[in-house]
Amino acid sequence: MGIVTISRTHGSGGTTFARELAHHLGYSYINRTFINNDCAESADHIRPFGIDDEMATGLHETTRELVADAHFYKVSFLANILDHVVKDNAVLSGMGAGIILTGLANTINLRVVRVMPERVRCIADVKNIPYDDAFDLVEKMDEGKREFINRYFDADVADPSLYHAVVNSSYVSLDEAVDMVANYALRHFTPTHATRAETILKMRLLEKRAEMLLFHLGMGHCYGKVVFQAAPDGSLAVSGIVRNEAEKGRLLQMLSRNSEITGIKEKLETGVFGPGA
Repeated sequence: MGIVTISRTHGSGGTTFARELAHHLGYSYINRTFINNDCAESADHIRPFGIDDEMATGLHETTRELVADAHFYKVSFLANILDHVVKDNAVLSGMGAGIILTGLANTINLRVVRVMPERVRCIADVKNIPYDDAFDLVEKMDEGKREFINRYFDADVADPSLYHAVVNSSYVSLDEAVDMVANYALRHFTPTHATRAETILKMRLLEKRAEMLLFHLGMGHCYGKVVFQAAPDGSLAVSGIVRNEAEKGRLLQMLSRNSEITGIKEKLETGVFGPGA
């Protein structure tokens, strides 16, 4: 398993770079459009653990309603990304993927930038618009990306410490960048690291889908108050607080339906949530 994440400024050529790198490495190419379309077409990537085929009727409608909840959107988004990368080698473009997967073995996080005048000229040419309009568009798109990363991941997308390397496409050609990263990946990715990464990804996916279950059970108010912690053996520790015994029983019953969970270690308390909960 090998994973490369690409963060990019608008007009830097980062999307083209990501596609070319994926093709060069023989990896899957994944971006936000791919994730969103996949969710719209298949319940497999939005179905939380505990919900089987019979119970999945109307799941898309329920999910569309839940997407208005920022917490659910984040959990679902993370689960979808984890679900894809655990299955295959992948190059992920944007989406905060480098932040989501930071510190994971067999992962390379990159950022692609370009000097501003060249970015603006690129967008002006591609969209056939005046330079001033292209400048405004570049600034608007950059601000949108900054707000997305800050809102959902509480991070600064321009922080260089998030990345293994920053590629400036004003000085390094696309072909050169692809060759450099591909050569580094061949040395960086190892079978041992891949096994370790797969184990961690499966644990995190289990946790996120369990969090999704809270929302589908009408327990979104418990998000952040109930904590799921998966272990390498497939067991799931559940701790925190729910409102009453009925909620506790419903959650544990649904989790127990999932054959991938080898055991549940429950330390849930019941009680009235504090102000604002």
